[in-house]
Amino acid sequence: MIKRKILSLVILFVLWTLLSFYVDQPFLPTPAKVFLLMGQSDILGGLMANLGISLLRVVAALVFAFIPALILGIGSGTNKAMDNLVSPTMYILFPVPKIALLPLVILFFGLGNGSKIFLVALIVFFQFYLNIRDGVMEIDPHFYDSFRSLGGTFTESLGHIIIPAILPRVFSILRLTMGTGIAVLFLSETYASRSGIGWYIMDAWSRLAYGEMYAGILVLGIAGFLLIESVNLAEKLACPY
Repeated sequence: MIKRKILSLVILFVLWTLLSFYVDQPFLPTPAKVFLLMGQSDILGGLMANLGISLLRVVAALVFAFIPALILGIGSGTNKAMDNLVSPTMYILFPVPKIALLPLVILFFGLGNGSKIFLVALIVFFQFYLNIRDGVMEIDPHFYDSFRSLGGTFTESLGHIIIPAILPRVFSILRLTMGTGIAVLFLSETYASRSGIGWYIMDAWSRLAYGEMYAGILVLGIAGFLLIESVNLAEKLACPY
């Protein structure tokens, strides 16, 4: 498995190298030139600092979105009255392009971390909620009946039935929302911002520093890969069944 993943990365860099030689333009440097550039302390320091800011924003947004989505999703999935009250509102708001609200979000939360975290959390919240709600509703009602016949309460069923049943689905949607969150954050960081990997990439582009731009893209891609692998490892540990 590990060898195949390494092979896929090698193929990607080989294709990149061949394409850069074919295009033969300054805006497409070879991977070797980008890696050499990343070896410079000032470039690497700027990359890591801005990447760290972006990752903190993404993680904070995922946490802030997941907790209310989990509560509402379980509530809607187990209680028909609550589902009839909450889900229609979610279905109405979900298709609305939240990125269009970015100027309004900035007015309320300013240009700092608050606006970026809120926007990402707002977008991924609906993905979390709908998947958790649907996952809970797919649980066979006979499990609840059997559990209650043994004296189990609803609170106890959370740990014995609901959470184990939806946990694989939560990890699956986490991989999706992580990608969505990074993409939305990148866009928000290019709008009236002076920090974050999105800002770093666009700033390098505006200065025609194409090597630094590709270094930022490469670092962002590697960070995304490591995050996904971390989620895969956590899933194996948490869901051995």
